[in-house]
Amino acid sequence: MNICLATVHSSPAFTPLALLYLKAFLLEQKSLSADAVGILEFKPGDMPDAIAQRVLDQSPDLLGLSCYVWNIKTLLAAAQQIKARQPGICIVLGGPEVGPVARSVLERNPCVDCIVKSEGELPFADIVETLANGGALATVNGICLRRGNDIIETEDAPTLHDLNTLASPSRLADFDPKGRVICIETQRGCVFRCNFCFYNKDLSIRNRRFDLDRVKQEIQYWLQQDIAEIYLMDPIFNLNAARAKEICRFISEHNPRRIAFHTEVWAEFIDAELARLMQAANFRFLEVGLQTTDQAVLATVERRLRLAQFLEGIEQLKRYELPFELQLIYGLPGETRASFRASLDFAASLRAPELSVFPLMVLPGTELRRKAAALGIEYDPEPPYYIRSHRSMNAEDIAYGLKLSKAVDSAGESWTVRLLAREAGVTYADVMDEWMIWADAQDAGSPARVAAGKGEMIERFILHFCAKRQIPPEFYQASSSLEFGAKPRSATAAA
Repeated sequence: MNICLATVHSSPAFTPLALLYLKAFLLEQKSLSADAVGILEFKPGDMPDAIAQRVLDQSPDLLGLSCYVWNIKTLLAAAQQIKARQPGICIVLGGPEVGPVARSVLERNPCVDCIVKSEGELPFADIVETLANGGALATVNGICLRRGNDIIETEDAPTLHDLNTLASPSRLADFDPKGRVICIETQRGCVFRCNFCFYNKDLSIRNRRFDLDRVKQEIQYWLQQDIAEIYLMDPIFNLNAARAKEICRFISEHNPRRIAFHTEVWAEFIDAELARLMQAANFRFLEVGLQTTDQAVLATVERRLRLAQFLEGIEQLKRYELPFELQLIYGLPGETRASFRASLDFAASLRAPELSVFPLMVLPGTELRRKAAALGIEYDPEPPYYIRSHRSMNAEDIAYGLKLSKAVDSAGESWTVRLLAREAGVTYADVMDEWMIWADAQDAGSPARVAAGKGEMIERFILHFCAKRQIPPEFYQASSSLEFGAKPRSATAAA
């Protein structure tokens, strides 16, 4: 049997961890040869017809597609073309984008034969073995499949209690690692129940960990390769602080080339020792979720926030100069435009190196998706499932939030803009509101706007804001000149 595994990356630098796990498991547990299982990786923007042609060039009997919110439309369009040109191929989908809504995906996409509902290694290996032996897929647990004109779901697959039974994907020679971001798991699942998140999944065991020795072996192997970065893809890397510290110590001892690390952390679990160890291990990007400071909203989505511990963790990250991104979600149920502006101003006051606002996505398989009707949530039915409205935010409020997200990304991380937000009587949200109004007033298609770089646009905006608020502009001119390497502009350019 010829098997092809494929995905479209959100960034071409990332390695296809899910597909590597599948292949490694097939080679170790089912004794398939490496040549029998091919992996194809596609970049954002690759067209469905090009993807279909590359898959068909492999002449696979079985195609497995790894599906996420950023690639599902493209992969389904490619699958339709593949099935039309090679009707006998078995097309299997897996991943968080399709598993929780498998039946509806099959109903809408006749080109798909089968969907793995949860973790893929065990069910996909059983699919391969069953097809190779001429058996019926309905005997495989953990899948949803098409049988004639019917769609049926089999019993849940057994939960994989011991992650160490999975073959390590680290030494598969399926790609050139040079310059790439190597993705590694040290654990799976999350003990918290944030309703908007899929990390906790629908498993009886909410958090499982790979043995430390295995984690160390994988990290050490990749530290010896010519790679750009290692991304520890844990829901919360420091869920167990002692374990995280041990991993950091190991990295420090085996990372002479100072390869960068990236992961997601829970600020409440950061103490001085862990921050120091992460600095020594060369963690160069940390994701820190704040999401909102509104207590009623936090309760509605079952998100925990112990503010004193959170603030202490943020201070430790700053003390040890760890680059981190503080993240907010716009549009959570119960949030209002005013309450989110308060959260935004609070987040800005923490002076994080980076600040981001993400519109709420009502993702398949999340508790928020299940509770959407009860909470009065309306959302886009197609990926990325952005929020449309709920009881305390109408469509206009949501549209404001989408613009605000772009404003923070465009101008909100400028240190000069952040300094401006500290003026008496001015808030960060005020500055972002004014940026949105000002940017909309510019002629987006004009040659001057197109030619102007980000720095020049921010410099012009600062002059405009200072003139409107009667703030002396000289300090901010000097700051923007230093930040962007621009020549100071005359205050008369504010208009």
